[in-house]
Amino acid sequence: MYTPIMKNRTQEMKVLKDFQYCFDESIVPLIEIITDKYEKRYKTDPKTGRYLMEKPDGNRRRQKIALPKTEEDIITLSEISGILQEKKAFIDFFRFTDEEYKGVNYDVSKVELSFTLSRDNKLYHKRMLELGQFPNLIPTISIKDEFEPSLRNLTNFIDELRKQNGSIAIRITDDLLERYSGLLTNQLTDQDFIMLDIRQQNFEAMFMELQEFKQLQCHARKIVLNSPRLRELYNGEYENLVFTQKINNICATKFNSYKFDGFGDFAGYKDTLPSSTGGGTGSALALIYCKAKNQFFSVVNKNSSLGMKGYNSVVDDLLNNRATIDPNFDCPILTKINSEANKKKYGNWGTWNYYSIGRYIHQQATK
Repeated sequence: MYTPIMKNRTQEMKVLKDFQYCFDESIVPLIEIITDKYEKRYKTDPKTGRYLMEKPDGNRRRQKIALPKTEEDIITLSEISGILQEKKAFIDFFRFTDEEYKGVNYDVSKVELSFTLSRDNKLYHKRMLELGQFPNLIPTISIKDEFEPSLRNLTNFIDELRKQNGSIAIRITDDLLERYSGLLTNQLTDQDFIMLDIRQQNFEAMFMELQEFKQLQCHARKIVLNSPRLRELYNGEYENLVFTQKINNICATKFNSYKFDGFGDFAGYKDTLPSSTGGGTGSALALIYCKAKNQFFSVVNKNSSLGMKGYNSVVDDLLNNRATIDPNFDCPILTKINSEANKKKYGNWGTWNYYSIGRYIHQQATK
C-alpha cells in the first residue's frame, strides 16, 4: 500500500479530486486536516427568498451579502468523502507544536483549526468522533511529542472510535513506539493500521527502529511514513537538469525488505506548514518523480530574483527533456504543462506543488 500524505490545502485537494481515479486498496491517502471548509451562505429577503445585495467600497458590481461562518456550516469531511466517491482515506485532525516546525514562519490563519485543536483536547476528540459518519474515512490518532495520551486515555479513545468505525489507524513517531507497544499489540485488530512516522530521518539509518517496528507483535497492518524531501533545503540548492541526489527516496522501494504492508510520504512535497511570507522571490523549481528510477528529475532557475517568472525557462527546459522523464508521452501532468505553456501560462508556486504531487501519485499508480 502507498499512502500519500496531504494537508487539506487548495492545491492538494485539487490533486485529490483530479487523481481520485488513482486511489484504490493499494493507494490510500492520509489527509492532515489543518483548516475547515465552510458552506457559503448569504442573506436573503425573508419575504421573497431572494438574495440581498450590496456594493462594497471600490466595487462597481453589487454582490451577495455573506453570512458569518457557523459550526453548522462546516463541510470539511463531507467534501473530502464526496471527492473520494466512497474510496478510503486516513484522516488526521492535525496538531502541532512550534518546536516541531522550528524555523517555519507559518501563517496562523491558514492553520487555524490545527492551532485550536493543539490546545483543546476535548475539541480534538469531538472532531475525531465525527468520522463515524463517513464509512470511507479512517480516523487516525497521531501520537508524537507533546501529544502523548496516557495508556488509559488512549485505550478509552480507541474504544470510542471503534463503536462507529470499522477501522482505525495509529500514527506514532519512532521514539514513542516502545512506550505504547503493549497497548498497540492488545488493542489493534487486523482491520486496523499502525503507521511508524520516522519524519525526515534517513530510512537507511533507522535500522534499529525499523527492526523494532517489524518485530512488534501486532495484528494491524504496518506502514512506515517518511519525509525524504527536507524542509530546510531551499529551491535554489537543487541541481539543474539531473536526477537530484538531495532526495533519498529509498523508503519507497525498501519498505518491503522489512515485510511492512506499505509506505507513505508527502508525494514529492515537504512536510511543512503554510507560510506567512509572500512568494515574490525564490528560485523556480520543478521536481518530477520517475518511478522507474525512484528519483526526481530536477529543473531549477537559480535566479531567485525572478521568482515565479523563472518558471518560463523551467518549463522550456522540462519539455526539452520530456523524453527522459515521460518516454511514452502519456503523463497527464507533463501533458498539462505543455498545454499551458502553449497558452503562455507557466504557473505559480501553488501550481507547481500540484504538478509535483499529482505526478508522484500518478507514477505510484503506474504498474
